[in-house]
Amino acid sequence: MKLTLSIFILSILAFLQAPAQTSKVTSGSTDFSVKFVLGTCNGTFDAPKGSAIFDPNNLNASAFNLTIAANSFKTNSNGRDKDMKSDKYFDVAKYPEIRFKSSKIEKKGDKYQAIGTLTIRDVSKTVTLPFDAKKNADGSYAVSGTFDINRLDYKVGESNWKLKDVVTVTVKAVIK
Repeated sequence: MKLTLSIFILSILAFLQAPAQTSKVTSGSTDFSVKFVLGTCNGTFDAPKGSAIFDPNNLNASAFNLTIAANSFKTNSNGRDKDMKSDKYFDVAKYPEIRFKSSKIEKKGDKYQAIGTLTIRDVSKTVTLPFDAKKNADGSYAVSGTFDINRLDYKVGESNWKLKDVVTVTVKAVIK
């Protein structure tokens, strides 16, 4: 009887833990836009990579630990891309990754927000990133969010009249 009860309790505990298991980012994209003197510069980074735990029924157990390869910066202008990868901007030789690690996930209205540390170059700041999460038929989640960051807060370039300070970033990921 004790063995049966123990197996039953362990089974329930295993079931309760299952939705909050660590998942990986299986696909996605990272897009950005920034206004400059001739219009708007649109570009991409590779998809985010890393681990994610997302359970809308247990946000306290949810977390994101993501990286984006800084040298994957692309704007369809080889000269601009090379300049952005230099030490004047992202300094990808010294700082190869952009990182985000959440400390808290919460629901705000019909959306979610991840509060955590965003690190670009050698600057880390606490940010709140809004996102949507939709469960796919295969049990994975499609997560997407758009937010603004001030590039000067992270020492990405200097202030000048040719390039605006605020960059709009859209991150999409499928976690499974």
